Amino acid sequence: MTSEYSEYFSMLDTLAHQLEELEQLQHKKIQAVRDHDLDVLNDCMKQEQAASLALRGLEQKRESLSRKLGLEKAPLSKVPEILPPEERVLAQQKVEQLLRLWERSRSAQQAARTVVEGDLRRVNKQLEKQGIDPQVEEGYHTAPGVPPKGLRTDFRA
Repeated sequence: MTSEYSEYFSMLDTLAHQLEELEQLQHKKIQAVRDHDLDVLNDCMKQEQAASLALRGLEQKRESLSRKLGLEKAPLSKVPEILPPEERVLAQQKVEQLLRLWERSRSAQQAARTVVEGDLRRVNKQLEKQGIDPQVEEGYHTAPGVPPKGLRTDFRA
């Protein structure tokens, strides 16, 4: 295996590890919602943001390595077919593992989202029953649609 391919396969392993961690984080988030533990949920969301940045960095690295190996136009699922015969078996194993982990991570993320949204709806209903508008935080008022005449600018987006 050449160093270019080993670097590419190493990056795929790192990506797989990151997806496994993200999947575990989603399960932890679901448990935090079920336990009504806002501190753990907040921590999970911070970790999720960090994982998102790490995934973005890995994607940039993947694109760079793909260009270097002439794989930039191929979807990940087709990469093993393009590689030299001696690299195909390992590439196929890594790609299949990565696609499997991607699907599991996506499924866990959807489950966590469903649980969080369901719990949020229950909280909002309780607030409404108590006469509190869940859309407005205490002490804050929604901003008017148009600022007063003296506060307008001439900047145009």
